Amino acid sequence: MSHQVKRFAWLKRVGFILSLMLLVIVTGVFVVAATAGGSASCTLNSGRSVTTNSDSWYLESQSSGDTATINTSGFQIVVAPQELRVDGKAIQTIENGVKKVTVNVQDRRIIFLADGKSVANYPR
Repeated sequence: MSHQVKRFAWLKRVGFILSLMLLVIVTGVFVVAATAGGSASCTLNSGRSVTTNSDSWYLESQSSGDTATINTSGFQIVVAPQELRVDGKAIQTIENGVKKVTVNVQDRRIIFLADGKSVANYPR
């Protein structure tokens, strides 16, 4: 009879450990889902501010001089002094006087705003 009790005790431990593993996995999924997407902003040497909003899990933004480079959702987006580029292709020219550029990436679509006005829409 004690052999049977030891077997059930072992099964209870295994069940407990599997339950804890499941709890950790479910918690991890919720943490990843809650932190998906985000935003980044920078101010270039010219005084132009560049803000990016993305629904992607990955968002990296770098600035150098008067150019901002954004990597998100499989795109490389460049905000240059007079041009907006996606994956190396010129999408739209912009004036030097533009003070604020906003880049919204949602559902694999990129929407560019210059001083609050829509200037380009890039679907993929």
